[in-house]
Amino acid sequence: METAMNELPLALFTTLAPIGAGAFVTLAIAFFTTKFSDERLKRIDRMTLIPLAVVIIGLIASFLHLASPLRAFGVFAGIGSSPLSNEIVISCLFIIVAIIYLVYACTGTMKEGTRKIFAAVLAVLGVVFACFTGMAYMVSTIVSWMTPALPISIIGFSLMGGALLGVLTLACAGALDEACKTSFKMMTLIIALIGLILGVAGALMQYGLAASIVTAIANGAVMASAVNGYLIAFVVCVVLGVMLGMYVLMKKHSLALTIVASILILGGVFIGRLVFYALQISIGL
Repeated sequence: METAMNELPLALFTTLAPIGAGAFVTLAIAFFTTKFSDERLKRIDRMTLIPLAVVIIGLIASFLHLASPLRAFGVFAGIGSSPLSNEIVISCLFIIVAIIYLVYACTGTMKEGTRKIFAAVLAVLGVVFACFTGMAYMVSTIVSWMTPALPISIIGFSLMGGALLGVLTLACAGALDEACKTSFKMMTLIIALIGLILGVAGALMQYGLAASIVTAIANGAVMASAVNGYLIAFVVCVVLGVMLGMYVLMKKHSLALTIVASILILGGVFIGRLVFYALQISIGL
């Protein structure tokens, strides 16, 4: 795991930012399925700072990976041709739209139709952001990362973790009971389960690819066996997190249990990302 430890800032970024963005998918579902009072909407808007802060913290962590953070602005030169540039651009666009939405919403003058439009746009941008984050790692020089399993897994993490973070946002605003009386409950369960399937399947596909690679001085099977325990911990944490989230939605709308479920998924995804970085096999090695 030494290689993974050197990539801690990026592991944090690819954990926090997609999950924070994915929470806006859940919030969009809530706004399209549930009629909240103006007072309740004010509380939800204030609590929306939680997923937005998670995204921003993730982005800040990614800058810590750079020897000179100011060089990050150079990525804009590769817009359209560089997956990394596209990732940075979509992340900035997401942050800008989210901030505009939140500031406007907090004025108390946003109409229902406008809110739904903003919510839909942010939900789409959140998924696109997650996809581009995964695609940024599909570089030809690292053979163990050249697989569509990467964007699949990141999208899965975004939907799965975002579902629970969105539920946590509503719970903190005291709006979860109300939302769960509508189709929000079932739609969020479906999103979380789809995310779990995509996230785990994508991670296992990438693990399998890495384990099959043998180069002059690197044996993928040996590298993979060294992280088996972490891979199991990843799967156990995210499965338990989603199951607990299902219990919260179906049976007991508990803020404490929602926090525990969110922590399990965040921790599990972070472990999964460390496994990903540990299985880095480059051409020529």
